[in-house]
Amino acid sequence: MQFRHPRPVALLFVGVLIGAQAAFWLLPHRSFSENEKRVLAQAPTVSVEGIADGSLFENVEKYLSDHFPGRDGWVGVNAYLEQAEGRGAVSSIIRGADGWLFSAPLSDDRQILQDNMQAITEFAKAQSVPVYMMAVPTSGAVVEDKLPALHLAYPDADMLEQARRIAGDSLHWLDVMGAFRSMDAPETLYYRTDHHWTTEGAYCAYRLLMQEMRKSAVMRDDFSVERVPDFYGTSYSKSGLWLTPPDEIELWTDPDLQAMTRVYDGNSQEPVVQKGMLFREYLDQADKYPVFLSGNHARVHIETNAESNKRLLVVKDSYAHALTPFLAEEYSTIDLIDLRYFKRQTISDWLQEHPVDDILLVYGLSSLAEDKNLQWLA
Repeated sequence: MQFRHPRPVALLFVGVLIGAQAAFWLLPHRSFSENEKRVLAQAPTVSVEGIADGSLFENVEKYLSDHFPGRDGWVGVNAYLEQAEGRGAVSSIIRGADGWLFSAPLSDDRQILQDNMQAITEFAKAQSVPVYMMAVPTSGAVVEDKLPALHLAYPDADMLEQARRIAGDSLHWLDVMGAFRSMDAPETLYYRTDHHWTTEGAYCAYRLLMQEMRKSAVMRDDFSVERVPDFYGTSYSKSGLWLTPPDEIELWTDPDLQAMTRVYDGNSQEPVVQKGMLFREYLDQADKYPVFLSGNHARVHIETNAESNKRLLVVKDSYAHALTPFLAEEYSTIDLIDLRYFKRQTISDWLQEHPVDDILLVYGLSSLAEDKNLQWLA
């Protein structure tokens, strides 16, 4: 291809290169991307070891990519171009109808799921108290009418049935998927822009637990509901589809319930102490989901004024966070342990020092299929 006036074209090209270089060096570099909800790469340190093993060049590439001028805009343009080309998923996110962003179907590799369920089963058999389990399906397996016409099949039902068969009668299996699929409005149970269930979904799971325990659940009308706008979740952050409208977070509170929350990180003996279970400072931040229990921590200890004197242990991932205010209606003491961060001892050893009346496992199916930390149960 030949240009009639190559000189202006060459000058424009050189100008763009110089402008991009100048913008890279002159504009301030961020340490955190609010849209992508992640820490950006920092300037690499030059070392002989880094040059020798090649890590320096990888770190330089990451740094240049993360701090390219107008990065958020280019990420968004690329995401929408891929959608226009007919690609079903962008960065493992599927764009559905009405602003729904679904995580792509889970891998059909079942080995980690099998290992985790065997570890859970052996742990449950060794307990002298009831053990209950909630395995939460992905939103794409439940809110099916919002999926695009062409998409890969979601294997959740088959994977959950496999997990249930492995567990056998060692624990109380709660059929979350069956309960969710039977709902008249399953789209109210998950966020459109996040992989978690909504507070409505957590409440439905709480009612399912109370049914299994043969107890009466606290009625919906007994809670005060506060709606917080402008929530963009993890699916939004991964997608690059920045024009997607935000969700609302609903905060359900019981005016009569009092609670004191202590958050422990790592092996720290000194907790962060908070009155109540909602950490409202996160509502002013880009990532609002940590309003529930301040996000992911090794252990969270909660004491309430519930009429029961019973104690509950919850072994969990982040799905348990929105569920906890409902569990607090039934237990005066709740300990939540996240095995991704709790490395002080096994759960079995911890129970020797802190006996409980009930044990509840709450995991998204994606964690059961991918997380290898459940080996710390026993």
